[in-house]
Formats: sequence, C-alpha cells, structure tokens
Amino acid sequence: MWRLRPTGLSLLDTETMASFFERLDHLQEGQLLALRASWRSIDRESHEAAWADVRAVGTRDGLTKEIDRVRKRALGWVSRGSNTIPYRLNNDDTWLQIKIEAGEAIVDAALALALGSRLGDASIDTLLAPWRRANEAMD
Repeated sequence: MWRLRPTGLSLLDTETMASFFERLDHLQEGQLLALRASWRSIDRESHEAAWADVRAVGTRDGLTKEIDRVRKRALGWVSRGSNTIPYRLNNDDTWLQIKIEAGEAIVDAALALALGSRLGDASIDTLLAPWRRANEAMD
C-alpha cells in the first residue's frame, strides 16, 4: 500500500527526474568517461560546500529521506544493466565499471536537479557542471 511521505513531497516523482533517468540510458561510454573526468576536476572545497548545502536543505526542509531516495535511485542506475538495447546485448564488466566510476557525478546531478532552487546557485553549478558537459557532447 502506498503511504504519503511526511513532507508530502516526492523529489523523484517529477518530470525533471524522469527525464534525467531517461537521459542516463542514452549516455555513451565516452560521455560517462567525460562525466567522471569532469567530476574529478571539481575543486574539493566547492564540492564539499555544495554537499553541505544539500544536507542543510535536507534538514531545513525535512527532505533528508527524500534526498536518500534520490541518491539510492541514482546509485541503482549505476549498479544495474541499462534498459537500452545496445547495452542489454553487450552489458559487460567494462560498461558496468565505467558506470560505477561515473557514479558520484550521477548522484550529484540527480540531487542538484531534484532539489533545484532550494540549493544556492553555486551549489547547483558545482553539482551539475559535469552533467552539463557530458550532455553538451550528447546534444
């Protein structure tokens, strides 16, 4: 049986998040490698400040469990096989390893998109920068 969340808000059940997870299934190997490389180039202090902002929003707005749900869903995508046909046919250990290595960047992007304007602009920019770069190559 479905239960309402205490906040009455689901960060996952939005068009933005549906689009994000759909787009993940269409990333190519090179884009995931670029996503990982871009994520690794982020200034550590900026990244820590962005995550502090995520945690603060969770506490302030009562969204800690929803943030955990978004994180788990993103990590779930990382650890499972893709639904797209080319990857179902060739879903090997190398592909899974590439996805795992891009996992942090995927979680960051998912949370930035899910929390949106609840985060500060600097936090959104930091968390979404690798995702934006990967998508520039895709468009």
